[in-house]
Amino acid sequence: MAIAGLARPAQASSSGFEIRRRTWPLDHVHAHLPLDAAAAMGRIVGPEASRVAWLDTETTGLAGGTGTYVFLIGIGAVDDGDFVLTQYFLRHLSAEAEMLEALRGHLRTFDGLVTFNGARFDLPLLQTRFLLSRVRHDFENAPHLDVMSLARRLWHRRLGGYSMGLLEQMVLRVERFLDVPGWMIPSLYVQYLSCGDLDLLEPVFAHNASDLLSLLSLHGLTGEMLTHPRQVRLPVDWSGLGRLLDARANRDDAAECYRTALEDETDPGARRRTVTALARCYRRSREQQALLGLWQSEVERGILPRWQVIERLAMVWEWELREPRVALAHTERALAEEAFPLSHLSALQKRRERLLRKASP
Repeated sequence: MAIAGLARPAQASSSGFEIRRRTWPLDHVHAHLPLDAAAAMGRIVGPEASRVAWLDTETTGLAGGTGTYVFLIGIGAVDDGDFVLTQYFLRHLSAEAEMLEALRGHLRTFDGLVTFNGARFDLPLLQTRFLLSRVRHDFENAPHLDVMSLARRLWHRRLGGYSMGLLEQMVLRVERFLDVPGWMIPSLYVQYLSCGDLDLLEPVFAHNASDLLSLLSLHGLTGEMLTHPRQVRLPVDWSGLGRLLDARANRDDAAECYRTALEDETDPGARRRTVTALARCYRRSREQQALLGLWQSEVERGILPRWQVIERLAMVWEWELREPRVALAHTERALAEEAFPLSHLSALQKRRERLLRKASP
């Protein structure tokens, strides 16, 4: 997808850095949502703030550290009927403090930030540059949402990763034409510092703009998925979506996501986590028969260790249905399983002793 923004003239604050602005009308569609809808839906997942900015950086190195400069900072915001991208570009390294001072003034007009991998990369690196330049700004206490944390839950297991490039291809369905790969950007800036040819960096400005539009779209998409989870038609880790809904106390939709995940989950570890999460939903809503049926169906599925599922049935009969005799029978069955691990023997023996006392007249 081409980045069809309306460019305003660059505003040079000094010979050492410059500020560029580009705007898009809020009805511009990037990925599957208009920008205004993406901004509104994104607010559902955070951050809790009245005025939010979307932030992305380009740097002289991908590993971070005190020797890494941030030479381009893109800040996107909804302003006066447009989505406005402001890019702070460091023309000369000696002007870093001056540029960061201007950036600080802009950042102070917002009370919340949205990033992609900002918690681990962008914000700590910016904080380091501010400290080294003796410019005061506190990123740590400002409300911040790192959309990567949501992407990890929603797509890591399903897609095998959650990089922005992969999510653009498989989820947002955004195609970049003639885009500069991220790993080349530091070397392009070094070349620019040597020759002063700004044309070398025009693809970098476009790359940064694309990153921010996709960040806004992904932010909106996650909000839409959490608001209407039963209407999701995209590839998604249903268990991960369920956990996000669970954290928001939307347990009915969370349970539906867990049930969907279990339809084709064959990995024992992942299945155990999902079944346990669904069982927790049933206990909280006091759906005792659904809880019992869940563990009974797991015995029939045969994916989880049989002794473990039978033990869970014993727990349901003991604590939820208050039937110690039936619970005792299931405990005996679990102890008789051939694949029963000796490391769990003591715990089950204690359960049997307790149930014998409960079941005695």
